[in-house]
Amino acid sequence: MRQKTKDYSQELNEIYNFVNDYFRVDIADKNRSNHYVDLRTLFYKIATDKTYATTKDIGAVVNRDHSTVVHSRKYYFDYIMSIDEIKEAYRSYFGLAIEASAAVIPVENEEVKLTENEMAYRRLSLEDKIKYDERASLFLKSLNWKEYNTTFETINVGISSN
Repeated sequence: MRQKTKDYSQELNEIYNFVNDYFRVDIADKNRSNHYVDLRTLFYKIATDKTYATTKDIGAVVNRDHSTVVHSRKYYFDYIMSIDEIKEAYRSYFGLAIEASAAVIPVENEEVKLTENEMAYRRLSLEDKIKYDERASLFLKSLNWKEYNTTFETINVGISSN
């Protein structure tokens, strides 16, 4: 008689919610863009690393077949870990430290780690800080295109009567 494996649905749903919340998308969508495929692959990777759930159960959470999970594991697991944004999310899920040299300064009974960039910024003159802030704000605005836009415009196309 075959024994039923443990039910991992709670753990899989936690992983699913983590990826969705972290990237502000729903990876169960039918969207086939590279971004969604990479995020679903991240979900598969975390799920296979954290649980012993079957590929059928893992795929079912995001409305995919078990063969999709197997294919992603074979061809895409190494690739997605080369993408900094996804690697950071993976490390964040497991609570792994981000690799960066940082100074530690005390702030109201807490320790705050500063990166090399933050330490260099603190050494700038006021005039240089203003220039830096202007350029940094432009750069940060340019990153907004990476966020998933949930609003869509309806364009009605028809035949003109002219």
